[in-house]
This record gives sequence, C-alpha cells and structure tokens, in this order.
Amino acid sequence: MALEALREAAAPLLTSPDAPVRLADLPPVWQAHLLDFPQYYDRLVPPGCDEVAREDWEELLDQVAQRLERATRLPGLFAAVERGPSPEDLADAPCLSPWSLALAWYGWPVLTGHVTAHPRLGEGWIYTSFLVGLDPHRRWARSQTRWYRLGEPMTEAHGPAFGQAALPVRLIGADDARVAGHLASLREGVSRLLEPLVLPAEEGRP
Repeated sequence: MALEALREAAAPLLTSPDAPVRLADLPPVWQAHLLDFPQYYDRLVPPGCDEVAREDWEELLDQVAQRLERATRLPGLFAAVERGPSPEDLADAPCLSPWSLALAWYGWPVLTGHVTAHPRLGEGWIYTSFLVGLDPHRRWARSQTRWYRLGEPMTEAHGPAFGQAALPVRLIGADDARVAGHLASLREGVSRLLEPLVLPAEEGRP
C-alpha cells in the first residue's frame, strides 16, 4: 500500500533516534507528498521548512496515513458512482427527505436534510460527509461514507424546521456550478495526491 511504500522509502533515514528528519534527504516520493500539499501538513511541515523534529515524525505519519486512507478509497467510489447504486445499495441506504445540497463550514458541497433509517444517526436533520456523486435524475446521491436515497427537494416551507436544526451549512441549488467544480477538482486532487506514491515495481515483479 502507499503508506507502507512511503515508510520503506524513508526508513534508511530514520535510523538515528535523535537527529531531525531533513526533508531534502527524503526520497522524491516523500518530498512530492509533503511539500506539494502544504495545506494538509503545514503545521508540522510549514512552508520553507527544512527538517521535521523526530518527535513529530510519528504524528506526521499518522496524518499521512489518514489522508491516504481517504484518498485511496475515492477512486473506487468514483467508479461506483459511474455504475450507480445496486438495488441492494438503495434498499439499505438512509433516505433524505426533504433534501438539499449545501456548502459545509469547510467549503465543500454536502447533502443536508431530514434523514430516516440512518445506521448511526437514526432520524433527524443532518448534513453528510462531502459529496462524491449525484444522480442526474436526483433519485440518489453518494457521500464519502454512504449512499443516500433522495426524496422531495427542500422548499421554503421546510425553512423553519431546517433553521431550528442550526446546522453549519449554507444551502445551494443542485445545479450550482460549485457542485460540478467540486466533483471535478476532487477527482483531479485524488489523482495528483496518489500519483507520486506509485513507486516503480521491483525487477521481475508486476
């Protein structure tokens, strides 16, 4: 897996428990991952940083692991969205009715609305993890974590109940250009994130 490849690539530089990790000495695969994505790691690897303190290294590896775990799942989710959910997927999916697209507090499109049959949240007003796919016919949607069946769209009549939920989201239309832009940039970002981590195979191995 990508994280194991990163660990192996850096291992020869981690033999001294007291010395900091010099970023310039790391293999290109590490430099590409850490230095090209300062928005993910800027606390431990700020712009212009030359080395990482040894005590920060394990925390940095944990951050990389979390980022890669999410990123490596997304290509499979993109493919699932292109195929569409199976009848079994939809039968097991919670239902959002009414529902709307929204921008979450961190700026990414999500689904929001009144959910029923959610395996963890039960019933109530929610917003989902970030959007990965939306049926053109608005019958279903896919968030980072699960499929959703979509019922009636949210209207002004639902405003008072939705407002009482006080969710940290801002409603947008399903045809808002930011939705298509998010889905396109999500695919591009995942490709860019994972591409440097595909290491050459050893000779004689596929």
